[in-house]
Amino acid sequence: MTIDGFERLTEEECRQCLNSRGLGRIGFAHGNRMLVLPVYFAMVGPDIVFRTSPGAKLDAGVLNAGVAFEVDDEDAGWSVLVTGHAGEVKDTKQRSQALEALSDHWPRGSRERVVRISVEHITGRRLVRAKSPRG
Repeated sequence: MTIDGFERLTEEECRQCLNSRGLGRIGFAHGNRMLVLPVYFAMVGPDIVFRTSPGAKLDAGVLNAGVAFEVDDEDAGWSVLVTGHAGEVKDTKQRSQALEALSDHWPRGSRERVVRISVEHITGRRLVRAKSPRG
């Protein structure tokens, strides 16, 4: 469906877009302000995982905070928005799966804590480009 020059993406298309990228942005309330921070991420099953160190992003995970997660591709003209809850991954098997999925994603080092975002709602849209006239 096209609305105002944008085409809505299906959930499957949104998930394909998420799987095609490794850098996104997580947004959440931190104290009395909103933060939007970049994270390198991977998909593990239906969920988003990323590595972090102690700080605001881990706080959101520990507190099971409601978060928004966005990823886009300017050249292809699409964006995907996920809302859900963040939680720190403590289960050994799940943590191992997440770290394996993130093994190719920078950065390494002190970012050994893993946060999972449960995908509760997902939407996406793609810019419908005007066709150039022939001739």
